[in-house]
Amino acid sequence: MNNSSMTFRKQYENALTVKTEAPSEGIPASYFAGIFYEQQEVCADRIPTVLCGGSVKIDESLTLSFAPLDCRMLLYTQEGAGTLLIEGQRHPLESGSLLYLDRSKCVFSLLSDSRFWHFNTFSFGGGLFPVYESLAAFETFLLAQIDSHSSITRNLRHLLAGECGTELSYKLRDAGLLTAIVTELLATNIAPQFPQEGQKKCAPYLLELKHYMDNHLGSNLKLEDLERHCHMSKYRICHEFSDVFGLPPIKYMNKKRLETAENLLLSTEKKVHEIALAAGFENTNHFIHLFKKEYGTTPQAYREAHHLYF
Repeated sequence: MNNSSMTFRKQYENALTVKTEAPSEGIPASYFAGIFYEQQEVCADRIPTVLCGGSVKIDESLTLSFAPLDCRMLLYTQEGAGTLLIEGQRHPLESGSLLYLDRSKCVFSLLSDSRFWHFNTFSFGGGLFPVYESLAAFETFLLAQIDSHSSITRNLRHLLAGECGTELSYKLRDAGLLTAIVTELLATNIAPQFPQEGQKKCAPYLLELKHYMDNHLGSNLKLEDLERHCHMSKYRICHEFSDVFGLPPIKYMNKKRLETAENLLLSTEKKVHEIALAAGFENTNHFIHLFKKEYGTTPQAYREAHHLYF
């Protein structure tokens, strides 16, 4: 391990205080960091770079108190639960939740009070994260519930399976994964600070309709159903929805279903017909036809072509 990684390790350990509820033999602060990555000077502060990370399991009540440290942090709760204490407020960290935090801005604590908490965490620096955050009106932290088959969780798994050595290929791979995770997280959970020039105004009912469809992708919704839901003609719905979101409602739903199917293809071993049903398609042949039209190949061929990324 070179000097730069040793320097960050010392900074991390100095910034963390571990307090246990009952007398304990003591757990080193470094345990909660995962593995400290070896650093390559050519990458430092230039591209997104993992400083430390890994899988952490806690099976006792304790408090982790963190002083400010110049890095960002991702923390994904895989099993069990914990609590984030920040700015005087408590926020539950439940299974499937992802915390994104600018560690340089404040003190915070992680509380393990459920007797079991398994989370994956990464501390990282470099890159354009301050720029992304300013565009998304991000302040200190973001806490979001992440679907188990989303591209965010898939990229987190790839990051967890990565290497901590100095090879440039490792660093570039990590940079791509970190960028993809953070930008998608900000894009889907925080409204942009600066509206795009010429952006059309969106009627409140359209946002409510989009939210309704996003949460009913598995239902066999028809235009008549949307018509009854919105209490207006399907022709007006299609025109105004397309004008704002670029696609009519049914095509929009099919696109979201295909995205769900893509994630299932790459993150599970389900058969194609099972994925079609899980994504909301009643007819497998119709699903294959739409998938090929969108991705240029069949679902099975797409899965095989991306097999190396499992």
